[in-house]
Amino acid sequence: MKSVIILGSTGSIGRSAIEIVTRYKERFRVTGLSTYRNAELLAEQLEIFPDARYAAGESDGIVEVGRLAPSAKDRAAGYGQSGIEALIKESAPDIVINALVGIAGLGPTLWALEAGSDVALANKETLVTAGELVTCKAREAGKHIIPVDSEHFSLSRCLRGNREETAEIILTASGGPFYGKSLEDLKDVAIEEVLDHPTWSMGKKVTVDSAHLLNKGLEVIEAHHLFDFPYDAIKVVIHPQSLVHSLTRFRDGSMLAHLGPADMRLPIMSALFHPEIVEFPWEVLDLADIGKLEFHTVDMERFPAFRLAMEAAAAGGTAPAVLNAADEIAVEAFLEGRIGFLDVIAWIDEALESHEPAPVRTVDDVFAADRWTRKFLVEAHSQAHSG
Repeated sequence: MKSVIILGSTGSIGRSAIEIVTRYKERFRVTGLSTYRNAELLAEQLEIFPDARYAAGESDGIVEVGRLAPSAKDRAAGYGQSGIEALIKESAPDIVINALVGIAGLGPTLWALEAGSDVALANKETLVTAGELVTCKAREAGKHIIPVDSEHFSLSRCLRGNREETAEIILTASGGPFYGKSLEDLKDVAIEEVLDHPTWSMGKKVTVDSAHLLNKGLEVIEAHHLFDFPYDAIKVVIHPQSLVHSLTRFRDGSMLAHLGPADMRLPIMSALFHPEIVEFPWEVLDLADIGKLEFHTVDMERFPAFRLAMEAAAAGGTAPAVLNAADEIAVEAFLEGRIGFLDVIAWIDEALESHEPAPVRTVDDVFAADRWTRKFLVEAHSQAHSG
């Protein structure tokens, strides 16, 4: 039986993980849960797992969970980053599912590896901002970073037993809700339109990133660190059906494609049962029902956020951390109605243009770049931040 901590247990990934470990309760023992602010759902989850400890984003969350679930009152590990650190280090589980959003997921990934846990990683910011540090830490600890992401899970399947013969890896992107529209068409799109993704049900932040195709740029950086392929051997194609999640091209020119339902429970199950492959108990693909599969080239002019991500990747050092921080703060401003959809791209571009990339030697270098970016954008757009 594997012991499991689920960070971000009240989000979409976390809820799916809860569904799986509950279905296979003879295989998994949940020792910890965390939420940022959804105390009500966390309280319900703690009733399901009476041995699990928990952390919340703020001290008020701890109080609220205790009020809603009196049986959990004495199971709080703390709040904020220190609460998550205590949650991980005190139980040292077999696997930590990191479904936190943003740079807040970096520290917990490192703490989990230090505690001797494998990490099922749904927090792409960990590898985007500190990929070399994190993968080095995993090697030193002899632990696995298992991607909880449809494309990277798919690539891990394609590369299994084929790594040496593979010349190129290919990620697919749905194109988001505005594929086929010009940038001019997107000047005044509403938040609700941006969040109406055609194939995936995801959190708000990643859905906005997907609409810009910035998310795919972050995934290219992830793939570089996860699979150790150079950037010029990582490609992206638009695939609106979201059924082929990745492809690999062998040295002889032939290709291997990995298909699966647009269901995040598949990569989550794969991570939880790793390295075992088990039967998927939900709906699988029927090839006869698929119809057609389309693949299109990514237009860098139409998707400038993707281009900026690739430029940050090429620059290296602290540039990806600046890319990530600028995206986080700009998307937050967009979701709060303070800036427009295309302003997100402008803010990212502005931060990257104003930053001089420096080497990343320690995690402090990453956090310093993150702080610089946030301060820069707050000062540059004080009116938007005070509005």
